[in-house]
Amino acid sequence: MKQWKIKQSDIALIDELSAKTGYSKIVISILLQKGLNAPQQIEKFIHPRISDLHNPFLFADMEKAVKRIRLAIEKKEKILIYGDRDVDGVTSTNIAYLYLKDLGADVFWYVPSNEGYGLNNKLIEKYKKAGVGLIITVDCGITAVEEVNFATSQGIDVIITDHHESPNELPKAYSIIDPKCPNELYPFKELAGCGVAFKLFQAVAFSYSDYFAKDIVVLDIETTGLSPLMDEIVEIGAVKIRNFIEIEKFATLVKPKCTIPKNVSAIHGITDDDCKLSPAISEVMEKFLSFIGGSILVAHNSNFDMAFLYRAAKKIKKEIPNAVIDTLELSRKLYPFKSHGLDALAKDMNIEMPQYHRALSDAATASKVFERLVLLQEKKQRKFIEEYLYLVSLGTVADIVPLVNENRIFVKYGVPLLYNSKKPGICAMIDNLQIEKKSFNAKKVSWSIVPLLNSAGRYGKAALSAELLITDDKARADILLDEILEINGERKGLQKINIKSFVDETVKQNDIENDKIFVTVVDNLKHGVTGIAANQIIREFGKPVILLILENDEAMGAARSIKGFDMVSAIEKCKDIVVKYGGHKAAAGLTVAKKNLEEFIKRIKFVANSLITDEMLVPHLSIDTMISVSDISVNLIKELELLEPYGFGNEHPIFVANDIVLGDFSSVGIDGAHLRARFKNDKMGVGGIGWQLGRRAADFRKGQKVDVVFHLEINVWQSRESAQLMILDIKS
Repeated sequence: MKQWKIKQSDIALIDELSAKTGYSKIVISILLQKGLNAPQQIEKFIHPRISDLHNPFLFADMEKAVKRIRLAIEKKEKILIYGDRDVDGVTSTNIAYLYLKDLGADVFWYVPSNEGYGLNNKLIEKYKKAGVGLIITVDCGITAVEEVNFATSQGIDVIITDHHESPNELPKAYSIIDPKCPNELYPFKELAGCGVAFKLFQAVAFSYSDYFAKDIVVLDIETTGLSPLMDEIVEIGAVKIRNFIEIEKFATLVKPKCTIPKNVSAIHGITDDDCKLSPAISEVMEKFLSFIGGSILVAHNSNFDMAFLYRAAKKIKKEIPNAVIDTLELSRKLYPFKSHGLDALAKDMNIEMPQYHRALSDAATASKVFERLVLLQEKKQRKFIEEYLYLVSLGTVADIVPLVNENRIFVKYGVPLLYNSKKPGICAMIDNLQIEKKSFNAKKVSWSIVPLLNSAGRYGKAALSAELLITDDKARADILLDEILEINGERKGLQKINIKSFVDETVKQNDIENDKIFVTVVDNLKHGVTGIAANQIIREFGKPVILLILENDEAMGAARSIKGFDMVSAIEKCKDIVVKYGGHKAAAGLTVAKKNLEEFIKRIKFVANSLITDEMLVPHLSIDTMISVSDISVNLIKELELLEPYGFGNEHPIFVANDIVLGDFSSVGIDGAHLRARFKNDKMGVGGIGWQLGRRAADFRKGQKVDVVFHLEINVWQSRESAQLMILDIKS
């Protein structure tokens, strides 16, 4: 029996935010459950912007990686993109290969077939003979210590882009781009592999800008008045940036010779008392000129700021020969019909401005404004983002990473571009699957396109999926799709066989009641759907599972986990007897030598028993809010679509309706697997369907009152739309 947990709501705050934003109280209550408790946060979540994407140079090794790639392009050095065989790996490979090809690089791509996950020395040796001097891994490589050492010994540089958990010992690669590396300061850790690859090549696109790898100082001053001849500087603030990342600050008050007028103090808040112990302008200017060096200078209304600074420099017999950029002038060109005050621009660009009319705060804000203005101007970076969002959205949905932060932006804007893509392979899949534009969303991608593309990788033929996405030849795309469709048909048959075999063997080999993790080893089964079988066992038994297929002297397979149990960390505790492993907290792949299987099973079960609590094994439904039948409407469901894309980390809102009358109901589908029911309350009625709940029909009678947990969808029948409950659980 599932345990229902209804999240608590702050009724007063719901009322307040609903009034301020105009969204319904039901939608606001769901947003509050996501931790969004201010109008600005809510708007940013519902209407995220491409400009909200993080700066790729926040990765510590990014500039180094970009310079190496640019060098390889300029020298016509052969580059190998080494991917992985799932959809995340295939889309990562596409992003890297297609963009480098677009830049004129001499580039190859490779995704593994049957040789397992990650780099291997035989392939490195093969491509060394082909003249490759640079390998870029995508969606893999973070555990490839030995392989990177081998590549380096062969004179090949390796740039690793990955998103998997990093081991204690990192490979000695030329550079590593992985948000989960120790000491990595990149602010979003949950990118898919394609997201990391996207960030790398977003940075490569920016490297063609005049501002790449240049030191820029964004400055601001506060004064006693408006005249550089009569008035004085009382504060200087500046931030030094490189690739728009802040690397150093300069901030000081200045002691003026004359009294600060009260009306001026009222504007910036700086008083004579504040400045009485501050250094004189001559001392400050010496330090400030040293700080700026030969940097490009940026200011908002630079004519004003620089007039004061030029005069102050002249007084100590110095000059400021630096190039100066005015963000005020730049904004007027790009936003001709808007207000151009720094505060107005910051508000329009959704930039937080902690303090207005203080030098350092204004300089920091101007720095962010400058970054946005440059993004608007830099056509190469904008073109890259627009052209590759469709691929990063596909890989992000496929890899089941949380659809928040950057992932939400990728999927929200990328999925419509995926549907409208002119790539023959994408068009062929959508036509074959007969997907209508109005129903094309993240869920549809996850349930239709992703399994199709993944099926080739499960059979060791991921190259077919990679080429399907790469090719510009319609005839070739049709041939590739036909082959993938045939494989997918085989996969469905194999899935039935393997799931039954694994379930049967799991029951035989494990103590179903008492074991906190299941480890099942079988032989004579084909690889390809082990992860799917593991997911099915978790759904059935609610416990983490490791499924392995024994071939010769090694057992290779997949692991899936439950909330709260870090599978990769658990496997790492047995790493001395594991041949290879990698993955996430919730899902991993691994290989164990036959001779170590018994010891591995013993140790991993010990680890699980010590870390998994009984509470973690109780299945539960986390309910967002309570609603009545009269609240349910097509309009509500359309408002809930504002929270799309739904998926892992941003699940469909789950509702509960209590004490509603059960009307007609029946078991439907093959063997009565599903439950169809109608509910009513306050003279309102609504239908519902409960997948795999058909067996529950015997528990109820018509006319009794029930509590129902569900999420909502629109049902379309003969062009008429109606609300429908997708029943998750029901109790009398």
